[in-house]
Amino acid sequence: MTNVQTGGTLRSYSLPLSAILATTLLVGVSSIPALGQDDSTAEIAGAAETETGTLEVPRTTTSTPVEGQAPISGFVLLAIVIALFVVPVLIGNYLARRWRMPDYGWKFAVAIGSLLAAAVVIYEGEVKYGPDLSGGITLIYELQDTAGMDDDEDSQGGQSVSSRSTLVRQLIAALGERVDPSGTKEVSIREYGPDQIEIIIPKASPAELDYIERKVYTAGALEFRITASPVFAENKKIIELAEALPPGENEVRMGGRKVAEWMIYDEKLGPFDRPDDRFVKRMAGKIPQALVLMNDGYDVTGEYLQKAAAGFDETGQPEVRFNFDDQGAFRFGRLSGQHVPNPSGQKYYLGIILDGKLLSAPAINSKITSSGRITGINDKEEVDFVVDILNSGSLPASLNKDPISREVISPTIGVETVRMGRTAILASLVIVMIFMLFYYRFAGLVACLALGANLLLILGVMVLLHAAFTLPGLAGLVLTVGMSVDANVLIFERIREERARGAALRMAIRNGFSKAMSTIVDANLTNLITAVAIYKIAPDNVKGFGVTLIIGIVMSMYSAIFLSRLIFDVAERTNNLKKLSMVQMIGQTNFDFMGKRGLAIVCSVVLIAIGLFSVIDRGNDLLNIDFTGGSSVTMVLRDDSKMPFSEVKKMLEKTELNDKNISLVEVGTTNSRFTINSVEQDVEAVQQILQDTFGERLQTYQVTASNIKPLGKQTSSTTAPARSQVNLVNFQTDESAEGEDASSKASDDAEETTETSGDGDASIDTSPSVIADPFASGTSAEIVFGSDGDEDAGVNQETASQLLQDALAATGHGSVAFSVDNPEYQPGSARRFVKWNVKLALPVEESESVFSELEKATNNQPVFPLANKIGGRVADDLRTKAFAAVFVSLVGIIAYIWFRFQKIYYGVAAVIALIHDVLVSIGMIALSAAIVSAIPGLAQILMIEKFQISLTIVAALLTIIGYSLNDTIVIFDRIREVKGKSPYLTRDMINLSINQTLSRTILTSFTTLLSVILLYILGGDGIHGFAFSLLIGIVAGTYSTVFIAAPILLWMSPNEAESSAKSNSRVSKESMATASSS
Repeated sequence: MTNVQTGGTLRSYSLPLSAILATTLLVGVSSIPALGQDDSTAEIAGAAETETGTLEVPRTTTSTPVEGQAPISGFVLLAIVIALFVVPVLIGNYLARRWRMPDYGWKFAVAIGSLLAAAVVIYEGEVKYGPDLSGGITLIYELQDTAGMDDDEDSQGGQSVSSRSTLVRQLIAALGERVDPSGTKEVSIREYGPDQIEIIIPKASPAELDYIERKVYTAGALEFRITASPVFAENKKIIELAEALPPGENEVRMGGRKVAEWMIYDEKLGPFDRPDDRFVKRMAGKIPQALVLMNDGYDVTGEYLQKAAAGFDETGQPEVRFNFDDQGAFRFGRLSGQHVPNPSGQKYYLGIILDGKLLSAPAINSKITSSGRITGINDKEEVDFVVDILNSGSLPASLNKDPISREVISPTIGVETVRMGRTAILASLVIVMIFMLFYYRFAGLVACLALGANLLLILGVMVLLHAAFTLPGLAGLVLTVGMSVDANVLIFERIREERARGAALRMAIRNGFSKAMSTIVDANLTNLITAVAIYKIAPDNVKGFGVTLIIGIVMSMYSAIFLSRLIFDVAERTNNLKKLSMVQMIGQTNFDFMGKRGLAIVCSVVLIAIGLFSVIDRGNDLLNIDFTGGSSVTMVLRDDSKMPFSEVKKMLEKTELNDKNISLVEVGTTNSRFTINSVEQDVEAVQQILQDTFGERLQTYQVTASNIKPLGKQTSSTTAPARSQVNLVNFQTDESAEGEDASSKASDDAEETTETSGDGDASIDTSPSVIADPFASGTSAEIVFGSDGDEDAGVNQETASQLLQDALAATGHGSVAFSVDNPEYQPGSARRFVKWNVKLALPVEESESVFSELEKATNNQPVFPLANKIGGRVADDLRTKAFAAVFVSLVGIIAYIWFRFQKIYYGVAAVIALIHDVLVSIGMIALSAAIVSAIPGLAQILMIEKFQISLTIVAALLTIIGYSLNDTIVIFDRIREVKGKSPYLTRDMINLSINQTLSRTILTSFTTLLSVILLYILGGDGIHGFAFSLLIGIVAGTYSTVFIAAPILLWMSPNEAESSAKSNSRVSKESMATASSS
């Protein structure tokens, strides 16, 4: 190792420069996030045939905070503006004068302003973390009205298609677009059982959580309808039929067609009791309703909205602006045009309906077509909420407003893993900075300052976007730091070359930055193409990675090219830097890399073939639960048997679930509730494994039957209720089957009592129907599962019914009718209740034996509050999107490199190298299982596990593409420089280019590998697979740049020998032609 003196010593800094440098480094490194932590006569304005109108809704006084942020006062806002824009300019001009650098005033202002802005954003904002680092809230929602979504057969092609599953997948995609459109908030949404979805929200404030929940259950179905006004004669018949409907019925039909509907009336439209010509109103129980016409024939809905945006009206109040597409403009124009005021001046009113609720009913003055405004919402956050809902579109299915389960979860990877990850990340950063300081001395200090500024800026933008950090995301941030070192290494090595040629220090700095800039820009812009493709095309699950990548690329370029150059210039211009001292471990080399290309390509082909064989051999086992789905079971430990997360995990790792991609999540902080996710699809099998493993430690049911009493003989003579709360489960005897037929026939007869009059209008038969009570002379009781209020012991209606049915069968009463009900139970819901009201078609004496059997069979059975199949986070259609994103990015890379290097084969060679790296990485992931099973000792030494491809691994593979591409561009750029204006590319040119950049290649790979190795060894389970993929990918990327991309470039490009052969062939043909003609 030699110590090359390209200059002399570094003098003492002036106080301002020293303070700025020290502050930048300190703030940048310390910014790394610590882990774990009422005008009722409003009108639509506009002259006849205008395109724009105004829809006014009543002013509201409530406020819905967004993201949990408190509003900023005017004084504080003014102070921030002054601090961010005025102060940097003043300081910049002062420093420019003091250091006699008049042209640098704006540069100082930009540098100070950007760093100050990032610091202010971080200080005022909140650093957010994903569920893996901070825990969060798990919500399970049920779909509304799932009875009509049964699986059905698609007759086309004889294929079986599940309409329910398709609807759920569409709902998950729509919710993802609505709740986390950028993919940066790390909100996880997946299927949970047949009729539920699970949403995991990172730790958030109550206000932010409430805001997200509103987005979840708000269906967003927007409609524009004419209200039924009593002043118009054509509405009279419809109004009469509507007023004759009972409170439980809302639809008015004429001739078999729906012509009107009762909608929920928002009392902001005016007092319900006040007479109003705009509406026909009624009370349905305690719910006010207004009648809306549904027979306009145009069905103007939110489906035709092109865009919605927030704005301000003429008075400065917030409003919602919207535009229709061409079809919507046509429909809205016809609707409004046909309902302009009549000759007597009577006006129609346009009902604005969102999710079945009438929000507003402004008067129509004239025809309106393409656009409009919803004004009168005096709360900016509420306007933003409505805009988000409208832009994301209506949900394909509605969710019940209240989730059936709401659980607070601890960090999903465990507190200990979070601690290990934090240690690995900080160690990686410190080691990289120490190495740079040792190797490049003052230049290394500049690199460290640039890294600190880079971290500060990235974190500031992430906080500004409310993006959440995950552990792999932070590990990727470390990798970004390692890769950003590459830009500094390129610059420093160029400066070293210039100084070696005898250039003055100022000229060496200028030429070094100038010559390295094109390489840095090319490398980062090709990475930017990949990042944009990921964000625009890839599924939402990895879209956040694209955003983070874009931020990292832009900030790395800014810090390396602009900030680093500024520091160098200041140090040199103020005579603080007169010489540069750098260590040089690798001198001039002259290896014949191209001479080994044949052997290298053979080795690559063999390695890829082995990897692909392993991929085929593992099949679906290569994919983890993110792709395959599986099961989720929540268990509860007894109060006297609580266990910490680490002990529970160790016990589970000894079971067969350890080979099922097990994931353990602690629910709450009591060390008693844990959720086990795995790829095992059989929920009952998982429950049995847990029961065998934890045994008496599990909390058990304590079922008691009370209030057992006989039911009196009675026959109800009532009309059918709007919603029955009785669930008749079991009629299995012949007699009961006949009863069902009779009941069905009676029902059909009852339906025939609704007759249609001769004029096509519906008439209603209100005569009572007689319904026999199957529980006459039966027994009622109350069954309590566990102690009152113990939600863990609660069961859903299906489970309670099954337990009761088993008890009936065990006592010889399997064909007896029974019902299980709760006052708060909604038919079809999976909500759990501790208490259930039970009716049996048995006398008390026999019922007591049934309840005794129920207690005997159920007591001491383990409690699993939640247990269901879960869907993967990546559906089949999203996989197609992922492949499309990769394809588009590769095409974009080829196009850009073709443009920059003027030859398409440069781009093709780079892409082939990228494909090589990804195939090698995937192959090694697949091969890990064979290594673990065949050579367990070696696997243990190398810390190799049976790795599987998850969304985190997908992010690692995308990172590998960026890293490898960066390496390839650097060498290609030097090849272009060495080739100069020569028409041919030779083997010696490529060897010379690789040798000239070898020092940079080794240094960059070394610093990056150093970071990744530390993450691999110290990072823990949370990032172990991620780090393994990066480790393989970085080695493969460095190798492929030299031995894959460069040889392919040589093979595809024209060379002198081929040109000479073609020239000789052409001359020979011309000679032969001349001889023939003569």
